Amino acid sequence: MKKLLLCLFFTLSLSPIFSQSLQKKFIKGNITDKTIAVREASGSEAIWLTTQSIGFILSNKDYLVSDRDFDGFALATILSINNEFINSKFDNERLDLLNQLIEIFNIFSESSTVQIAVLSKVEQLNSYISTASFTSLLNKYVQETNIQNVNPETFRAIIGTLGVIGNNVSFTILYNKLNDKRYNNYRNDLEKAIIDLSPIAMNEVLQIVHSKDIYQINQIFTLIQKNTKNSQKFLSEIAENVLNETILLIRNSSDKNSVVDLQIYSLRILSENKWTRASASVISFFDSAKYEYAEKILNESQFVTVINSLISIAPVDAVNPLIQYLGELNGQVERDGTVSQEVALAVINTLGAIGDKSAFDSLLSVTYLNYSEQVLSAARKALAGLKW
Repeated sequence: MKKLLLCLFFTLSLSPIFSQSLQKKFIKGNITDKTIAVREASGSEAIWLTTQSIGFILSNKDYLVSDRDFDGFALATILSINNEFINSKFDNERLDLLNQLIEIFNIFSESSTVQIAVLSKVEQLNSYISTASFTSLLNKYVQETNIQNVNPETFRAIIGTLGVIGNNVSFTILYNKLNDKRYNNYRNDLEKAIIDLSPIAMNEVLQIVHSKDIYQINQIFTLIQKNTKNSQKFLSEIAENVLNETILLIRNSSDKNSVVDLQIYSLRILSENKWTRASASVISFFDSAKYEYAEKILNESQFVTVINSLISIAPVDAVNPLIQYLGELNGQVERDGTVSQEVALAVINTLGAIGDKSAFDSLLSVTYLNYSEQVLSAARKALAGLKW
């Protein structure tokens, strides 16, 4: 025990000396000594040395920027900016630090390691203060820099950082690059950043949805669904707009299968979220879907999906259109008996689930017609469940 206490006393008595020796090494030493001091420091001494190192970099940038040892020193300095260092600062000092990082990022334009280190520290700072000025710097970089002249590692890191600190302007810039073949090597990075930024870019997403370009609509709609942070409200509003656009595009589109896939996919989201605000849009789509089914653009299964979705999205507004359509089916059975059993069942079961008594006459008519026993049984069950 006595030996342990002596060792502890010896260690504690040496810490101020060791601390002073690191500070002295930094003040008196060459670049290598300064780098070692920054790397070895800890606690309050590290905070002091990091502050001094940043000042040294900015004061001597014109003389040493192309020096390899200076690069190493700068890297060690940036890496020493940890949460302890950031927590020791007030917000105005953090803003000063951000401005210093902007300057260092620009100074070391030929050093990917230093620039990437700066980017990681800006992401840390973003949890404390607004980093909008750095976002603007990166937006301009991505927008204006010739892709042939960039360092691939740095460019990927910049895209990744924009996914963290970016704004709606960043979203638009990155999305435009996604559609530029020159950036194909960065496609995965661009997609991830776009996905990450989508929650703050509702208006920008809607602009793409309203572009009348099926490829673009499908691309952005697919991407936003990969962000689990996007709310049901966000996804439902986008899905409603996608559905509205596809209704307008379906008749003249040369790629009807892609349009139909978008219709069914957006409808599924609206149905899962019970997005009744889209009631008018879904009723409009039901009218379009009848045409699409008749023209064999929609298959039977897809049309049944459309009918079934009306229960959760438009239970009130769907009653009259469904009654009218059931009347059309009844008329067709009377004429030649060629009606899809699955479609008839979907209409009858949906009317039964809604339970509106105004469906009584149409459902009763079914029981007198030459439908299959399964359809007749469904009609009787629906009649029994109507609310009076």
